Amino acid sequence: MNKIVAKRIVSENLVKFEIKTSREINEIKPGQYVILRIEESGPRIPLTVSKVNIERETITVFVLVTNNGTEQLAGMYEGTSLFSINGPFGIPVATANFGTVLCVGRGLGSAAMLPILSSLRTSGNRVITVLPAQTKEGIILENEIRAISNEVIILTEDGSWGEKGLICHAVRALQAESTINQVFALGSPKLIKETNSLTRKYNVPMQAVLFSGKTDEGGLNSIFRVSTCSDGKSLCVDGVNFNAYFNGYEELIQRFGGKARQENHNATVFQEANISC
Repeated sequence: MNKIVAKRIVSENLVKFEIKTSREINEIKPGQYVILRIEESGPRIPLTVSKVNIERETITVFVLVTNNGTEQLAGMYEGTSLFSINGPFGIPVATANFGTVLCVGRGLGSAAMLPILSSLRTSGNRVITVLPAQTKEGIILENEIRAISNEVIILTEDGSWGEKGLICHAVRALQAESTINQVFALGSPKLIKETNSLTRKYNVPMQAVLFSGKTDEGGLNSIFRVSTCSDGKSLCVDGVNFNAYFNGYEELIQRFGGKARQENHNATVFQEANISC
């Protein structure tokens, strides 16, 4: 029953799949993920669900090629079947009518942003979305995000698309124009840390969804164990979203890896540059 019904190559290493599944898909909430197996003896591949179509009984996921398992999955064709889809796993993102919400998504975090934006709009929020990247090619899913946001701000470090600038400049300008009641940051640990350092100045609550593209010692892509609020948090159980007001950022960044990753011309990974404001 877990059959690929549609496939689109977004870039060289990023593929979008729509999969028909026997799962109770209406139970999947924004921020949760599923684990796919191509074959019974194959690796577990955790993927955040970007869209649920109850009428078609399908889920939409984005696959970033980072290892042999995701490379094999990305090479599958429409009409082929997966061995299993398990889940949903993780605690859903908390959405409500906050008022004005700022959402920051970089790299593959933009894909996980889609169901969160939809839920926020349905709840009556004014949603402002910021998409930062190194270059124009680093911006993905812009049209889809514009369709469900009240306002979209594109930021590129080289000025090749949207405005030339950094996240800190946009957050400060938006906070000066109107009160931000809630912030969501989706992407790498450094993106989350940098966004949180700005929101703390204005005492704005923030939720985060972690994406890294790295495989940990347990073989799970983008799933890590971190310390939050002096307690241990197992992201492979609790999920990739968490309250961003905690003291474990250095551990989070260390587990992600010390070497900087940059977006290439196919927009498949995030830039991990230090940002000063």
